[in-house]
Amino acid sequence: MRENKPAIMASIMLVAFFSLSIWLVMHYVENEKERDLNNWQDRLTVLAESQKRSVEAWLGWQVDNLREIAGNPLLQIYLSLGGQSEDEMSEVQRGQAGHLKNLIASAANRAGVFVSPGSERAAEGRMLHEGLAVVDSGGKILLTTENFPKNDRVLPVAISKAMRVGGVIIHGVYNIGDNQPRLIIVVPVKAIQATGDNGQHPGAVVAVINPQHSLYQVLAQHWLTTQTDETLLVNGTESDTIYISPLSTDQAVFHRVASSDGELAANFGRMSVGGFALKKDYLGTEVLVTARNIRNTDWIMVQKINASEALRESREHQGFVLTVFLLVVFVVSISFVAIWRHSTSMRLQKARDVLAAQTELLIAVSDNIRDPIFLLDHKNHFVFVNRALSSCAEASIDEIRGLLINRVFDVDAAEKLLDLRGKEDVTNQVMELSILDCKATAHATVVALNSGKYKNCDLYVLHDITNLKQAQDKHNRLLEGIISTLVHAADMHDPHCANHSERTCEVAVAIAQSMGLNEARCNTLAMAALLANIGKLYLPREVLTKMEKLTSEEEEILHSASTNSVDLLKDIEFDGPVIKFIEQRNERLDGTGYPSGISGDSILQESRILSVSNAFVAMSSARAYRPGKPVEEVLDTLLEQVDSRYDRHVVAALFHIAENRSDWSSWQEVKD
Repeated sequence: MRENKPAIMASIMLVAFFSLSIWLVMHYVENEKERDLNNWQDRLTVLAESQKRSVEAWLGWQVDNLREIAGNPLLQIYLSLGGQSEDEMSEVQRGQAGHLKNLIASAANRAGVFVSPGSERAAEGRMLHEGLAVVDSGGKILLTTENFPKNDRVLPVAISKAMRVGGVIIHGVYNIGDNQPRLIIVVPVKAIQATGDNGQHPGAVVAVINPQHSLYQVLAQHWLTTQTDETLLVNGTESDTIYISPLSTDQAVFHRVASSDGELAANFGRMSVGGFALKKDYLGTEVLVTARNIRNTDWIMVQKINASEALRESREHQGFVLTVFLLVVFVVSISFVAIWRHSTSMRLQKARDVLAAQTELLIAVSDNIRDPIFLLDHKNHFVFVNRALSSCAEASIDEIRGLLINRVFDVDAAEKLLDLRGKEDVTNQVMELSILDCKATAHATVVALNSGKYKNCDLYVLHDITNLKQAQDKHNRLLEGIISTLVHAADMHDPHCANHSERTCEVAVAIAQSMGLNEARCNTLAMAALLANIGKLYLPREVLTKMEKLTSEEEEILHSASTNSVDLLKDIEFDGPVIKFIEQRNERLDGTGYPSGISGDSILQESRILSVSNAFVAMSSARAYRPGKPVEEVLDTLLEQVDSRYDRHVVAALFHIAENRSDWSSWQEVKD
C-alpha cells in the first residue's frame, strides 16, 4: 500500500490537473466571447454616438434655420403690431408680407427638406405635407409657403405648447394617415420691446416636415463596413413600442409591437438607454443592440447589428481555440505522468532560490530609496514601510508595521493620502504632508495591488519636491515682476493709455470665462493681453500723444506696435501660444487686418477675444485726441462690425457681461 502511494498521488494530481485544465479552457473561451462582445459594444457605441450626433445635427440645423427667421426684425415688428392674414392686409402690409413670404421660402429651400413646386419630387407627387408658416400667438396662420398643411390637426397642439413654454418645440414623428410620417418644429418669435408686450411671444415660425426625404436619409448613413447594421427611431406608450422610421422589410412606418416583450431589441432600447445586450429584432433575428436618447425629443435611437455577422469570426476562433487547448491539455497530461517526480523537485528548489533572491533585492532597493514608501491594507494599517519612512517617523519598521496611518501622519495628511485611493483617473497628487515635526511638499503616488498576497492593498510613494516647488514659485514671482515692469513702462511711455493693458486683460478674461474657456487658456490669454502693447516702447512719444488726426505715415508707425511686441517677446518661453495671440490681435474676420491679412477660422479664438477686448477698452477710454465714448455706444459700434472685423460670439459674450455683471462699469474711463 505504501509502495503505491506515490502512484495514487500522481493519479489524483493528474485527474485534478486534467479537470482544472478543462475548466480553464472553458473559462478562457467564455472570456474570449465576453471580450469580443465588449469589442462590439465599443464599436456599436461609436456607431450609435455618430448616428445620434447626425440626427441631432439635422434637428439643430432645422431649429437654427427657423430661429434665423424668428430673429428677423421685420417679422418681429409684423407680429408685435398684430399680424394679419393676407386677405386683411393693406397694400403696404401686403408688400411687407410679400417680403416675409420670400424670406420663409428662402429658409425652406435652405433647410433642404421642403419641396419646391417645380422639383422632381413635386412631379412624383411627393410635395404634400411640407412647408413653413408664420402664426400669431393664438395659432392663427398668417403667412405660409406653398403646400403647407394648414388643416393638420396636430398643428394647434404643437403651437399652443410652444407659446405656453416660450421655447422651441419638436413634435412628432406622428402618423397623418396611411402611415405617412410628419414632424412639426415650432420656434416662438420674440416681441419688440417697444410694443409693450414685456417679452411675450406675439407669434411663432412653424415648420412641417416629411422626414422620409431628409431625416430618414440621415439614419441610412453607414459608418461601418457591415451588411446588417441598422439605425431605427422608436417611441411609444406603456403598452406599445412604435417604430417611427422605416424598417428593412416591407412593413410600413409606425409598426407597433407590445412593449411587454423584454427580448425585443426595440423594447430593450426604450427601457435601457445607453445599455448593450444580445436581443431579438422585429424579424426574430438575434442582434446586438444599444440605444440613445435624441435630445429635445421623445425619440429613442436604436442601433443594432445581426449577431450572426458580428460574432461569426469570434465563434469560429473560439471553436479553434477550444480544439487546440483541449489537445494541448491532453498532451501535457500524458507528459506529466513521465516527468512529474523529477521536474517538480527541481522547479520547487529553483523557485525558492529565485524568490529568496528577489526578496533580498527588493528589500535592498526599497531601503536605499530616500523617498518614503509604504503599503496600506484595506483597513488603513501599515503592511510594509521602507527605511526612509521609518527614519522620518523616528521609529523602527517593526514598530510602524500594523499601525493606523494617522498614527504616523497628521490627520489632514492622512485624509489627503486616503482620498487618493480608489480613483481611477487620479493616482498622484502634489500635497503638503507632515510627519512628526517635519513638513514638506510631496508628490504622492498610489498604486492599487489587485492580486497576490497583498491584494486589496495600496502602495504609496512620496517624493519630496519642496525645493523644486520653492524654485518654481520664485521663478513665477520673477516673471510676474518682469511683466508688471514692462506694462508699467509702456503706460509711462503713453500716459493717455495708462492702465489700458490691465483693463484689456480683465475684459478678455471675463469674456473667455463667459465662453467656457478652461483656466489654462484664460491664463495664457491674460498674459497676452498684458503684454500686447509692450511694442509701444519703440514708438515715438509724440505720435502716441498727438492731439490731431494721425497722418498715414504715423498710422503705419502706430501699426508697427504689434510687430514690435512680437519681436521683443519672441525669445521668451511662455506656457502657451502668447506670441501667436498678440501677433493676430489686429487681424480681421474679413481679411482686412494686419500684419498677415488672415481671415475667418485662421484667426485663433483667443486672438478674436483679445481684439474685441482691446477695441472695447480703447473706445471707452479717453485718448489724447478725443474723449472716451459711453459703453452703450461702444457696444453698438462693436455690434455693427461683427462678422467683418469682430467675432459675433465674442461680442455677444461681452453684451451678456455688460447686461448681467454689476462691476463691468469699472472697465470704462470716460473723460473729456
